[in-house]
Amino acid sequence: MEKPDDNQNKTNREIGNAGLFADDIVFSDTEKILFEEDLQENRTANRDGLMDGNPADRYSATKKLNQGGMKAIWEVDDHRTARKVAMALIQDSKIASEDDIDSFLYEARLTANLQHPNIIPIYDIALDENGNPYFTMKSLKGETLGEIIRQLSNNNQEYRLRYTNTRLLAVFLKVCNAIDYAHTKGVIHLDLKPSNVNIGDFGDVQVLDWGLSTLITHLNEYDGEPVSWQSMDDVSLENGQTLTRYLERTAKRREFKNVVGGTPGYMSPEQAQGVPSDIDFQTDVYMLGAMLYEILTYHCPLEGATVKEVLQKTVRGDFPPPGKCSPELRIPPALAAIAMKAMATDPADRYPNVAAMIRDIHSFQDGFATIAENPTFITHATLLVKRHKLAVSLIATTLAIIAVVLAQSFSSIKNSERVAIDALAELKQKNDYIEATAQKVAPDYLDLMMQQEKDYDFKEAEQSLDTGLAFDPSLETGWLKKGKMLLCQQKFSDAWNILSGSHGQPVQKDPAAILLAEKYKGEEPVPDAEIPQLIREFKTSNLGSGIPRLFYHLNRSPFDPETHFPAIAESLKLLNPKLENLNFEWAQGTGRGWKIDISGNPELDDISPLCGLDINSLNAAGIGTPDLKLLSGDGLRELNLADTQLNHLFELDQLSGLTALYISGTGIRNLSNIVRYPKLSSLDISGIEGLAISQQLIWCRSLKLLTVSNAFRNDPIIRTLARRGVIIIYSNN
Repeated sequence: MEKPDDNQNKTNREIGNAGLFADDIVFSDTEKILFEEDLQENRTANRDGLMDGNPADRYSATKKLNQGGMKAIWEVDDHRTARKVAMALIQDSKIASEDDIDSFLYEARLTANLQHPNIIPIYDIALDENGNPYFTMKSLKGETLGEIIRQLSNNNQEYRLRYTNTRLLAVFLKVCNAIDYAHTKGVIHLDLKPSNVNIGDFGDVQVLDWGLSTLITHLNEYDGEPVSWQSMDDVSLENGQTLTRYLERTAKRREFKNVVGGTPGYMSPEQAQGVPSDIDFQTDVYMLGAMLYEILTYHCPLEGATVKEVLQKTVRGDFPPPGKCSPELRIPPALAAIAMKAMATDPADRYPNVAAMIRDIHSFQDGFATIAENPTFITHATLLVKRHKLAVSLIATTLAIIAVVLAQSFSSIKNSERVAIDALAELKQKNDYIEATAQKVAPDYLDLMMQQEKDYDFKEAEQSLDTGLAFDPSLETGWLKKGKMLLCQQKFSDAWNILSGSHGQPVQKDPAAILLAEKYKGEEPVPDAEIPQLIREFKTSNLGSGIPRLFYHLNRSPFDPETHFPAIAESLKLLNPKLENLNFEWAQGTGRGWKIDISGNPELDDISPLCGLDINSLNAAGIGTPDLKLLSGDGLRELNLADTQLNHLFELDQLSGLTALYISGTGIRNLSNIVRYPKLSSLDISGIEGLAISQQLIWCRSLKLLTVSNAFRNDPIIRTLARRGVIIIYSNN
């Protein structure tokens, strides 16, 4: 392929994001061409560098491997490298149009840029002397996942011994990793199914057939009509055949094709309805869920007598849960829940990305509850028992011994008296071992609680602490933490009962905490006017680390705003002694939320009094360097952090529901994490020195208004957003 002209923009487009992606990714020359319009305006010119003479001088065909659509795959000998490779070319029986050739080259170039261990590598792309395109790739051995599932469905015992659920799940995770990687490059596969996954003889896994894949940036440009089921009454497809050729009749150019294709039975509801603007990365999540469903049940999730029937079932979500489809296979409920969540009819109910689905599968593999299960306390307890089988086995053994001893004792007390004594001694020994095992586990839960407390996950921290104390009631530091936790909840009587040791368990002494609990005992809860004084006493009692939890519970409880917000303002002054004049304003927001203005306070570094407060809109422009993790992401929609010392977007990861974000004049340089906010409609990034405009801005599908500095007036990404209809405001900052 020819290098871009000198007058083209040579700036690398980077996708660097430590939070969402595994590493920094730099777009290659080929990817730049795929993003730029001149590829479509002068298609023939882009082929000049692909002329490679007569391929017969380098390759000799040995056998045909496969064919479908307009493409045929041959196994050929590569004389230069002395190896066998696979060659894809347009079938001799097909008369290739210019669009067909563009489509063929588009697939080759797109796949060539997806360099991942589980994506088939492309070796060469060229045109022969007659201008016919071809590309070579790795020649695969082994069999497809679809063929393996068919053998398992036919009860082939050799396959059932070789391909256990554990091994198939490992294969599926490799597929997920490949698709997660492709998504970081902006590529959606759109035709994921078991027959497009090859498993080699030595365990290597390859995701095949990227012919329907497209860049997400092209979905907004599709100008075909949505699919009509009425037009499909006479459509008949072979097993596994896609709808692509049928749908291509409404498309004008290659990048506008294949975006609503797919394979009935695996394609998502938004594909089935044929509306490209609804297609997103979660479309692939749905198809991964369908693949996992078939791995678990040996059946395609959606089947029907006609294509129209299958598509209608897809849109309705009309398919049985895996456990009901194949009850004889004893499918783990957690994996069934993961498949069902991934295949939710509404994309908002699916996993937000493939990485989240991978994390849930890893949780299942490690013996923990998955998000898809909506786990209850019983679920967590059951899994805890499974993770500590030795202790549970000892308890069961002990109970069995007791039953045996009692039975023998009642039958012959005199003859078995010695046996009973020996058994009780053994029982005591085993109980001591069980107690020691539980005591070893308990500190781990205490460590987990402390980490959750630092991350302001207060509910989870309390559950972890209670579990640790249940395993080891003699954990002195644990009871001290429990007492301090009750102080933060203003349960002073209960806190005094524990901190003083009146509850009957050993506790590490903290005289200052005991005195504070005793002083306020019987005064629960403290009136708003006395909250600042309580904060002073928390600080003098060395309980300052508990202030965020204190306000979390205060702000989550019902309160009178006329007295509560003045108490918050006084507390902010108390916690920020360098403040001379505090600007603090509040107003009623939407629902039960609030609009808070703390702007213009450059010395404001501690915003603990806002922890747990239901805030709709927060104006924090020009404040100091507070810990932004204190802000709750439940209802916060508008956030102004202009002219602050914010340096990284990942500090706001918990605020995924933001619709308006103003970060002008901050220290942010990289906008790659902007995809964390899918609902973002208004963004101000003006006045930021050294800012790199990220390609991820194009993926913000809800963006309507963007404010940038004049320096970016001619930036290609900004121009692309403007063509899409985003209002661009250029600032002199």
